[in-house]
Amino acid sequence: MEENYVLRPHPLFYEMEEYAKENSIPIVSSATGKVLSHLLGLLKPKTIWELGTGIGYSTLWMAYGSPHSEITTIDRNGSQASLLEGYREKWDVLQKTDIRRITSWCMDYMYENIDLWSDVDLFFVDCDKVTYPQIWELLSLKAKPGAKIIYDNVLWHGRILNPELQKPSDVAIKSFWEKVKDSHFPFTLYPVGDGLLFIEKP
Repeated sequence: MEENYVLRPHPLFYEMEEYAKENSIPIVSSATGKVLSHLLGLLKPKTIWELGTGIGYSTLWMAYGSPHSEITTIDRNGSQASLLEGYREKWDVLQKTDIRRITSWCMDYMYENIDLWSDVDLFFVDCDKVTYPQIWELLSLKAKPGAKIIYDNVLWHGRILNPELQKPSDVAIKSFWEKVKDSHFPFTLYPVGDGLLFIEKP
């Protein structure tokens, strides 16, 4: 769906959207980016970890919303994620934002480096959907109390409502939802894009 009503803060967002479309690279919707930016602007987290860089589209939305945050973003596709640096250079406002990029499988890196992120303020998860349940189990257990955890694609194009759909990603998203509900952590579902879920660890 076209989201021309969403005000992009810089023309590079249109450039990134066009590149993603031409190369069939999934990115958050502009409305999702706007909501994400707004939430971070209110929360002003000192530290942010993003699981799933893509081309850096959501990274720059978060940096715009909270430019003084320290952002670490992880993705296994280093060549694709490296595009983030080039896009960032086009926006002088973000030159002082601390953005660190790591090339690795998200789940592996998280399991192997718990000591590096256990005190992080906010996590944005938008990596392989089949890993959503395992990442949730890890974050819900090891993240500090008060940490904010945001997941994208939680509506999964409506597929979670059809019990006959049993692809690994379908099963994973359904399992993820069950685990979140069973945890009794407070959460809010924002019905933008493919569903943005905001969770706070008590």
